Amino acid sequence: MGRCSQGEGELDPMKPWKTRKDRLWWAAAISSLLVLGASCGHDFTLEDQARTSLTPVRTELSYFKDAHGRYLFLHGVNVSGSSKFPASFEPVSYVGKPFPLEDADRNFQTLRALGFNVIRLVMTWESVEHAGPGIYDTQYLDYIERVVAKANEYGIYCLMDMHQDLFSRHMAQLFNDGTDIPALDDPADVRRAEGCVLGRDTEGRPIHPNNIVRGDGAPMWVVALCLPEKDVGGDFWGLPLSCAQGEASTSAFFPFSLWGINIFLSLDVNRSFATFFAGRDIYPNYTVPGDGRNVQDYLQDHFTGAWRQVARRVAPYPNVIGYDILNEPSGFYILFSLYSIFWTEARSAPGGVLTEQRFGEVLDGYMNELRAQGVTQDAVTRLKRVLLANDVLPRSAREITASGFVPEAAASPYRPDPAAGVGLSVHFNRRYLQPFHEKVGRAILEEDPDAVFFLELALGSNETGVDGMMASPMLRPAGLTQIAYAPHWYTDIYPDFGENVPPREFTVEEKFFRDYRPGIETAIESSTFSLGNPPTVMGEFGTYFNFGGIDQSMAEDYVVSSVVLDRYYEAYEEMMLHRIQWCYSPENTAANGEGWNKEDFSVLGPDQEPRSALAYSRPYARYLSGKPVSAHFYSDFHYYDPDQYVPDPRREFEVVYKTKETESPTEVFVPPVQYPAGFYVYVSDGHCVYDHRRFILYHYPERRDPHTIHFLRLRPPYPDYGDSDWNYFFQGDRMIRKKP
Repeated sequence: MGRCSQGEGELDPMKPWKTRKDRLWWAAAISSLLVLGASCGHDFTLEDQARTSLTPVRTELSYFKDAHGRYLFLHGVNVSGSSKFPASFEPVSYVGKPFPLEDADRNFQTLRALGFNVIRLVMTWESVEHAGPGIYDTQYLDYIERVVAKANEYGIYCLMDMHQDLFSRHMAQLFNDGTDIPALDDPADVRRAEGCVLGRDTEGRPIHPNNIVRGDGAPMWVVALCLPEKDVGGDFWGLPLSCAQGEASTSAFFPFSLWGINIFLSLDVNRSFATFFAGRDIYPNYTVPGDGRNVQDYLQDHFTGAWRQVARRVAPYPNVIGYDILNEPSGFYILFSLYSIFWTEARSAPGGVLTEQRFGEVLDGYMNELRAQGVTQDAVTRLKRVLLANDVLPRSAREITASGFVPEAAASPYRPDPAAGVGLSVHFNRRYLQPFHEKVGRAILEEDPDAVFFLELALGSNETGVDGMMASPMLRPAGLTQIAYAPHWYTDIYPDFGENVPPREFTVEEKFFRDYRPGIETAIESSTFSLGNPPTVMGEFGTYFNFGGIDQSMAEDYVVSSVVLDRYYEAYEEMMLHRIQWCYSPENTAANGEGWNKEDFSVLGPDQEPRSALAYSRPYARYLSGKPVSAHFYSDFHYYDPDQYVPDPRREFEVVYKTKETESPTEVFVPPVQYPAGFYVYVSDGHCVYDHRRFILYHYPERRDPHTIHFLRLRPPYPDYGDSDWNYFFQGDRMIRKKP
């Protein structure tokens, strides 16, 4: 057992209680100590330690600190990819996403056993405000609050994430995936599919759409305001143009397996983001009917209101570690800018039609401008090739008008300002995203004064210019005193370009020697470039689990996916970088993955059991009593270069940290999947205690001289290791301590 004195410096009942969140945690801590005093004098039990470990979190320089003064390290998972679409469609409800409340205990037990100490809890704007402007789904808000409360019971932090991809799930296109397995879950999409014939099979039977590629995020009423001339949600919405009644009746969207291509190929996606972020500049005359506010202000005010409702519910809970205001906002307005340029050119061209020569000159001029802004030549070349291959660029004023980009009526309030459209992508983060974060952040702070904001930058925006020149990056948003930087980074795992493309095929040899650190360093560069070096968390990363097809991947025990994940984690450990993997989904199936665009990232497989756990269920220091120095873990997928007579250090974990800044212990998660036969502990000083029910090893260091270096090392039993310098051996509730 530990000692009561371990918390005496921190558990001060006279400390000011700034928020209800503080009061809840302090009440639990003091209750634990009262029980201790009555039952065991000065002993501090493992149950009490677990009860008081999770506290409100603050930022300090580039670190997270808990209320005990310990350095917090985040090892988490996104929950869940299946939360991108509703639990029911008629009526719309997200109650039960990511899992029904009756399954919450089972899922949090699994998450805790895998070692995750934080979940990024995926919500959408639609989940909160789907019924109409200002009409909030109180049942969903009740549900989300109960999920957060349940996570708190299991000692798991929650990062609240307002998610979006491609703006909205109402940005979509139906298609046929060539299988007999229907994958349409919205009855409205089923009805649309039944009326659309894409062709006939060899038996002469009609071929209907049976699947869908879609986005997620904003409610339908928001999309309708962004695309006012279109029949959003109508009888033909989301159907291929061949089944629709003109461009105004369906969405400009492509059913690509690599769905993200729509960020710059879908004019409707470009227009929606432009309206939301830059409506005052792009549509200065567009005021919402019956309201009077410019469309940008109207939409952002409602988005802010949705966040306020969420924050009001969850702010009191000490395990709410922060708020991720908007997932992967788009700063990629290639099509919007090109349409603005082509409109200016075409309306003054003879007959309103550009010659092929002039079309090429205009396109090349814009590509050269992208290059001057810092976009690589390779990226510019590939972008131009994709634009031309998919024939998404207009040649005439008539095409532009038919698309809805410029309404026919010259006095229409929906006519965009072409000059503003041309420069929309330039310095987008500074001009549009930073004030957006400030606006939403202020509202959240009114509900949660101690809020930590996890900031993402816009996709496609170049923050650093060319060698730092011509850069105008986003700065730390004014008024948000506690921030973390939370970029996302995925390496070469996505399907190839095209429609209904099968999963990639990789071998272990292709992935085994990859070094992901250079890519990660580029992804996190803005943290020190312009944001002031706050704590940095890789908010999303991960890998597919169906390489070569799900059957082959399962037969190989997901070995390729395991190797990819191990390369990620070894880089993160070397950099001591916080990480939150994508994703955990109890809805995963062999046919459709998480159920959204056939993505198959879930650490739970189709059998609802963890897969590749040896790669991500790793030992790590959840809390450190002193400043972190280094850490490593060598999994079964590590590349071992053996030394003669020395066994490979398989499953060796080590963490090193400086001095002792608090009386509260260092906590190390010890994964049961890695050490089924127990583990040896090597420690620099002090003593250790193991909680075998929660798989937590506590280290109570003794020395606090400023030059002291502490270490803790774990190794599984090696029959031939010949190393007798260990201090402890633990196996379940069994402990052997070597005498000094």
